[in-house]
Amino acid sequence: MGKHEDKMFMKRFSMVIGGLMAFTIVIIIFANTFDKDVDPLENPSKLAMTAKRIEPVSAVRTEMPSGEEIAQAAAAEPAQVAAIPDGPATYAAACQACHMTGAAGAPIPGSDAWAQRAAKGADTLYASAINGLNAMPAKGGRMDLSDEDIKAAVDHMLAQ
Repeated sequence: MGKHEDKMFMKRFSMVIGGLMAFTIVIIIFANTFDKDVDPLENPSKLAMTAKRIEPVSAVRTEMPSGEEIAQAAAAEPAQVAAIPDGPATYAAACQACHMTGAAGAPIPGSDAWAQRAAKGADTLYASAINGLNAMPAKGGRMDLSDEDIKAAVDHMLAQ
């Protein structure tokens, strides 16, 4: 390359850089011209979602209710009905994580290991599930579940 080609290259290179700088300045001016300074906190849907997310779950009442309030509350509440155990839901919530993967030696429903345990009878499986066995904690670690919930989950696993 000669001196002439070097000068031509530098001239073209400088023109390209200058053109890119001018384009950048035009874009900045364009963006500042049409920016309406919208506050993100003024978005109504965002405000509604934030309000729902931070609303209190419950409230603490410090004064005693009057006799009339107690009567109204008793009339408004329907009679308590015993919940029917839902085996598939209990299995999904408390048992599936280990019994689906075989974690810590948990038998997978439908496997040979499960068939061996099922052969011992439903009452033995109920007792093992309620009281725990080997690495499995009592009630699968869900002490909030009733014995009937656990039995329903075991029945669901037996049906698989």
